[in-house]
Amino acid sequence: MTRNEAKRELKPIKEIESDIRAVELEIERLMTVATKMTPNYSPMGSPSNNNKLEEAVINMEEYRVRLTNLIMESLVRKNECLNKVQQIHPASLRKILILYYFHNMTLEKVADTIGKSPRWTYAMYESALDEYCKIS
Repeated sequence: MTRNEAKRELKPIKEIESDIRAVELEIERLMTVATKMTPNYSPMGSPSNNNKLEEAVINMEEYRVRLTNLIMESLVRKNECLNKVQQIHPASLRKILILYYFHNMTLEKVADTIGKSPRWTYAMYESALDEYCKIS
């Protein structure tokens, strides 16, 4: 396996994490919109914006289903790759891959988290990918 193949294998984990966050934000937005709706009553005495509220609730439920599916897909993909990642030594290399792919951090954020320079972190990321390739 090459570095590019390793990246292709690990990349969906990162992409799914981004999708999960986007869906969570959309659910939060819909909740905000729905909770700000106030009923307007027609001359007949019934609420006139029920359709908008119902639509918001239906959209939230659809996003919740999508979120559940994304989380399940994320767990499956992470489980497939985690066994290989856990075999990487030393632990400092393993940590870089976990933070980058499994916690959806940028390499700059990984560098801040581990207290190293971005340049050093990128070099160690490449080494971690090489180790991942040896396991596969």
